[in-house]
Order: sequence, then structure tokens, then C-alpha cells
Amino acid sequence: MTALNIGIIAIHSFPIPSPTHTGDIVILDLAIALTELGHEVTMYAPEGTQAPGRLLTMPASLGKAAPSSEACEQQCFNDHQAALRAQDVVHDFSNTKRIAEILAFEGRPTVSTLLGGTWAHPNPPANICVWSEAMRQRGLRGATDYEGTPTPAMGGPPQRPIKDTHVVYGGIDTDWYRPEGPKEPWVLWMNRWHPAKGYRQAIELARATGIPLVMAGEHPNNEMFEYQRTCALEAVERAKGLSNVRFAWLPADPDHHTAKREMYRRARALIYSIRFQEPFGLSQVESLACGTPVVGVGYGSVPEVIDHGKTGFVVGDSIAELAAAVQRIGNIDSRICREEAVRRFDRRVMAESYLAEYQAVINGQVWGG
Repeated sequence: MTALNIGIIAIHSFPIPSPTHTGDIVILDLAIALTELGHEVTMYAPEGTQAPGRLLTMPASLGKAAPSSEACEQQCFNDHQAALRAQDVVHDFSNTKRIAEILAFEGRPTVSTLLGGTWAHPNPPANICVWSEAMRQRGLRGATDYEGTPTPAMGGPPQRPIKDTHVVYGGIDTDWYRPEGPKEPWVLWMNRWHPAKGYRQAIELARATGIPLVMAGEHPNNEMFEYQRTCALEAVERAKGLSNVRFAWLPADPDHHTAKREMYRRARALIYSIRFQEPFGLSQVESLACGTPVVGVGYGSVPEVIDHGKTGFVVGDSIAELAAAVQRIGNIDSRICREEAVRRFDRRVMAESYLAEYQAVINGQVWGG
């Protein structure tokens, strides 16, 4: 393929990597992988983003309500419209896709990716990609990420259906997330402190089975959002009296991701006890890349990411099923977990998949418009 000049629009909240350690790290991994494959990448993102090439800045909200996503995106377009119009293709990860909307109206090649949720804005852009087939099906129905879960109201009302969308799985740096050292006897829950991420279920699993469990996440004092601080404190309270439960507070940057990797490497398994329709779940892939199988509740992308019986187990939403799967985790070969993560979810694999989408829209293909 001829080298492309690619523009990548990030979300407006924080520089990448984000201090909230969310899935937007995939935007940076994509930019790095595209650069490694010989393409020229310009990132349009908040100041401080660790772009591998040219960075043109977008205003940031830094976790506040204002400025809004649409205001930040419009300002970014106003500031950099000449550069944006000079790109061979623009890939928009932002919240409202305002830049993709403007450029597509002008007939310029654009691709957009939804990082989570469903489309709530008046005009869904064409050429949307999503993280999983499960997410695609929800998008076509306008269903929320809480449809079919114990708490459907958490997602709010149904959203605007999307006419069509393509699936491109997320990717990680599997050269960095890799096995090292021996496994230890405990299992790991590591996620954001939110009921949808299943911290309560992980603690109840430990209570019911006596298995050694490490609960890893941001320290309550380091949480940027009060609700997540409250949830972290609730988790500690729930685990009181359980000698088999230990909390491991992840440090702030720059050591956060290194500490997280060490937890994956040492754990027998990752407990992915989610309670919502996961769009993708990068932590599943990070764990597998470190040779650690995943026991996941089968919402959203989980059945697509985990090869049941090969790289872990996909179970129903009950403590009994989680417990039975943990007892079988010794049947999983950690080498296969690693091999499958590299084969399916390395960031270069993601980049090659997106390059196919870019070439399609450059050649005039349109879907969902």
C-alpha cells in the first residue's frame, strides 16, 4: 500500500495517555502502529498527548463539563482546517464526530470509531466502525450498553440507530504486555471502581469460594471522580473480614501501567465479572498478552475476545458459574493465551484492519450513510 497521510481526531477530555486510564489509549496505539507501518500520522488531540509524529492541539475539558466536546471539536477544526483538508483520510474518535461531519459533507474521506455507548447525536456520520460484533448489533438497534443486563436503566433511554457499521477490534502493544516470571496462586480483579465493572461480584466470589483474590484499582484518594471514590471505599467495606481478599492500589503515572502489567503477569487468572454490555475491554487483551487467562461474564464483547476453553472461560452472570470456571483455570495453557493475543489483538493487527477501511473510503466506498 502507498504511504498515507492520516489524520486522527482524539477525544477532548484529556491528553493521551489519559490520567483516568481509559480505553482511549487505543487511539495512541493506533497512531504508533500506523507510523511503524510507514504512514504519516497527524494527531489532533489535547496538548500533552504523546503523539508519535505531528500533534496539532485540540482544546481539552480535563474532566469538566465545559468546554463541551462539540465546542472543542469545532475549535480544533477552525484552528487546523487546512491541515485536515490536506489529509488523505481523517479518522475521527471524538464524541460528536463534528470534524468528520464537516469533512464528509465536503466529500473528503473519513472514518469514525465509537469508543463506547450508542449514537446520541442528530446526524450519525457515514463510515462508522465499532469495537465488536456485539457492539455493532446494539448500534443497529440503538440499544444501550446496559440492554439485557441486571440494570438496564443505567444506560438511559434507547439511542439513535446506526444504519450500518464495520467491526475493528481494539489493539495493544503486545511487545510490552508480555509474560515474565512465575505465576502466583491468586486471581485478579482489576478494573474501574463502578458497579458495572463487577467489583461486588468478585468479592462475593472470594467470599463463596475462599480463593485468594487481589482487587486492583485506583486508590480512593487518587480518584478524579467522587462516585468512583465512593465505590472504591464500598469495595473495601464489603471485603472486611475476608482474609483471602487483598487490595493492591495502582500508583499514579508514570508507574501506573507498569504496575498493572506486573499484576497481570503474576495472576493465575483475570476475573472479568462485568455487569454491562462491554464494547471491547482492553484489560481482557492485556491479560491474555501476559499469558494470563480470563474468566469473563458473557456480556458484550466477552464471547468474541475470549476463546472459551482455550484462552479462558465465558460464563453466565452468577457466582456459581464464576466459581466453577476458576476451578478449571489450570486447564488453560498460558502460551496459547499469549499467542492468540498477539495474533488477534496486537496494535499492528488493528492498524492493518483500519488501513483496509481507509483504503475503502478513499476508493469511494460508503457504509451507513
